[in-house]
Amino acid sequence: MKRAAGFSLVELMVAITISLILSGAVISVFVGSRQSYQSTEGVGDLSDSGRFALDLIGESVRSAGNLACTSTLLTQADTLLATKFDNNFLQGVTGFEANGTGNPTGAIAVPGTPVVGAANDWSPNLDATISGAAVGVGQPVKGSDVLVLRGNMARTAPVYTTLDVAQNATSVNVSPAPTALQVSEYAALSDCTKYVVFQVASVGSGAGAAVGLGGPIPWGYSAGALIQPLATTVYYLGVGSDGDSALFRLEQVNGPSLPDFSPPEELVPDIENMQVLYGIAPTGVPAATAYVTADQVGASDNVVSIQVALLVASPPGSKPPQAVPNFNLLGNAATAPTDNRLRKVFFATINLRDAVN
Repeated sequence: MKRAAGFSLVELMVAITISLILSGAVISVFVGSRQSYQSTEGVGDLSDSGRFALDLIGESVRSAGNLACTSTLLTQADTLLATKFDNNFLQGVTGFEANGTGNPTGAIAVPGTPVVGAANDWSPNLDATISGAAVGVGQPVKGSDVLVLRGNMARTAPVYTTLDVAQNATSVNVSPAPTALQVSEYAALSDCTKYVVFQVASVGSGAGAAVGLGGPIPWGYSAGALIQPLATTVYYLGVGSDGDSALFRLEQVNGPSLPDFSPPEELVPDIENMQVLYGIAPTGVPAATAYVTADQVGASDNVVSIQVALLVASPPGSKPPQAVPNFNLLGNAATAPTDNRLRKVFFATINLRDAVN
């Protein structure tokens, strides 16, 4: 009788053991490759977010303080407005300092979930335009500075006066047709040596149309003076759409009604903290001689540059959960939560283009 062929118990156990070893090796390679991919992707996302955020802020800062063809640093400047937060165009750069931060003794504990701040969590108290920016997404979070920039409205061309303008005039004739100007928006009239800020009272149509200034101007202007609409832009950290903190922007929207701000615009996710210092220079000196916090910037101080530091986090899962080192944000020691995110500080010193005017 022919014996049946097969594996012995020992052979089966050896085969199973080898299979388990091979399976474990394959799984280990897969897990390692996945972790490596997540880490590489996290580093890429981290770098892109940090560079993009600094580029956006830098573009606005470099243009801040420019009014038509003049600078807020000029001494021959005036306004026809009752000055308030959204129209203080005599000061091109200002901000709000987060309480508990500030060079050189600040300490920042970055929370795992962003905490919405009240107006008195900043110095001076955060303006209602910002503190009431949104409900839920876009609400300002505690512990981060707020940067305010004022100047020419982006992507708008000026119009030019067609005739000499006498002192105390209440309207001017302009060319080409003032299609970029709207009633109630803020604007500057300038001949590149002096300027006056006003709220547009009326706008005619066609070349040579009259633009109402809303009051008598303090100086006369020769034909060819510029008129350009103005805007206020605010950068701050708020609650993002994913529940984490993100970089937001508020921009003034001018139209047929009183000037107002657009809804908060989420720009870059996973920005966990922002610290800002303001470079002050004596009149006529183009370089900053001291960097101070927002609460130390006086109404007449010459801000010629800023320093900004951003603590940026990668998406979750970019590394195994472990404690991370402290980060230095312009002299502030920042501690981040123990989690599975990568983090990095992005820093820049940004000069205002018109600081030498």
